[in-house]
Order: sequence, then structure tokens, then C-alpha cells
Amino acid sequence: MSKYIQITLLLTIICSACQEPVDADELINVEDSTYIIGYISPTDTVLTIHVSTVVPAVGTPIPRYNYSYETETGATIEKFIIKDATVIISDEENNVIQLSYNPERRNYQGLASEFDIIEGATYFLRVSANNKEYTASCIIPKKIETITEKIIAGEKDEYYQNYNLDVAFQDISGTRNFYLISGLAEIEYEDGPYIIPMDFGLNGYLTDVIGDGAVVSINSTFSYFPQDSEASSNAKITLQVANVEEALYLNRRATYLNNYNDGNPFVEYSIAPNNIEGENGVGVFAGYQLTEKVIEYELK
Repeated sequence: MSKYIQITLLLTIICSACQEPVDADELINVEDSTYIIGYISPTDTVLTIHVSTVVPAVGTPIPRYNYSYETETGATIEKFIIKDATVIISDEENNVIQLSYNPERRNYQGLASEFDIIEGATYFLRVSANNKEYTASCIIPKKIETITEKIIAGEKDEYYQNYNLDVAFQDISGTRNFYLISGLAEIEYEDGPYIIPMDFGLNGYLTDVIGDGAVVSINSTFSYFPQDSEASSNAKITLQVANVEEALYLNRRATYLNNYNDGNPFVEYSIAPNNIEGENGVGVFAGYQLTEKVIEYELK
């Protein structure tokens, strides 16, 4: 089969898979939504909730984000932040904390010391914004007790030494669990510390679907670049395992996949979950538990 016939067949398959045309006016005439996002945990020192306006992706001219708050992008972000909302978190015992808007962080904050977040407890969020009411609830999951690790020297040449890092922990039995795994290595050099994020990739988003109560393991690598062949250095390795609610897990996983596949025309974007109740309300309010382990390791 000639390459021209192959190309024609490919185009035919792609075109036949397309949906019927949609009236663009119907896409543009979509009301703005109120975006609410907040994660709470017993390890928090500050409770934070973000409240802003989101607009339709079609027909809305927005300047391209250029990672600078000093340019018009900063002003654009500022336009979407809702600064006069009423944000309240309460528990089953009717204890209440009202969060205040922080202009520097562009979110609503309250001291966690003034409101207890407890494992297994249910919490309720109520937001009043744009003359509308939004609600959500979450449950704080259990905490992973311990993290174990094994570091093994890997590939080496005159310029670098690779290290393989294996991380493991015991799944909490009897419940359905969702885990987010992260870490970083802080390596000391003569001119100061150098921080290397651990790249677990999509494997950093795990569930216990394979086996309830089983040992969950994951691996990553990091590299050390000695300043001379006889040099050694100390590394501080921080490992984190978060047991999170499903909505939080799906939200972070969708963000990772969308960023990873950005620009790929053959991949459909993942849709983020939504547990916000109220007219045109979108976002996630969820609980999590964080377990952290810090390791001192000599690199050679």
C-alpha cells in the first residue's frame, strides 16, 4: 500500500470520528462559573480556600499567561479573584471558623490553631459569592503510619552518579484509598544547596485497587554531580505520602495529565472532578492526611 493511500485512510478515519458541528453561539453563551478550591488536613497550620471566577474557554479573550505577576498577566489574574466572598468552614459539632481574604496570597485564610481538623471527621464548606450560595463537604482520611525507603547507587561516569530510590508503605486496609507520592533531594555543594524534585511521573498517583492492605511501592532516580572525583556530599531527602479523598486525587491527576499532554492533538483532555454544590459552582473541597519522612544520606 502506498504512503499516499495510507495517509488518505488515516484522514478518513479521523474525519469519520468527528462529532456533528456545534453552533459556536451556543458555546459562547455560557455563564461564568465560580471556582472554589480547598484542601484541609490535621497537619495544616493555615486553612486556605481559593475563590475566583472562571469563564468559558471558547469565545473569551484572555492574555497568555507568562508567569510574571509584574505584567498585565498579574492584572488579569486579579480580575478573576473574588475578594468579597464569605467563606465559612464548620464541623459536625457546629464549631465554625470564618476565613478572611489575604491580598498577598489571593485566597481566604484562617489559623488552623483556632479550628481542629480531626481524622475521620466530616467538615462543611459554605461560600457566599456573587449573590449565590455554594456548599461542599469532606471527610479526613486515615494517615499512613510509616514510609520505608532503599537507596542504591546506579549508573556512574566521570561526571555524575545516579541513585535509585525505592519508596514503600503499607496500604490502609478496610477502606478504598487514594495516594499522592512526592519527594525531593536537597544536595549540598560548595556554593550552596541544590534542590532536585523526585520525578515519580504518573506512578506518583496510586490507589489500592490491586490489593487491600498490600505493600505499595514506587521508585524514582536522582543524580549527584561531584565537583571532583574524590568529592562527597550530604543529601537531605524528603519523602511524602498523602492519603487523599478521591476528588482531590482525581483533580491532581487530571492536572498532571493535562499538563503532560498539553499540545498533543491526539489526546483528549482529562475533566477535573467537581463536588461544589450551587448554581454554576465548580471546584473541589477535600480532606487529606500527609506522612513525611526526612533522610540524611551521604553521596559519593
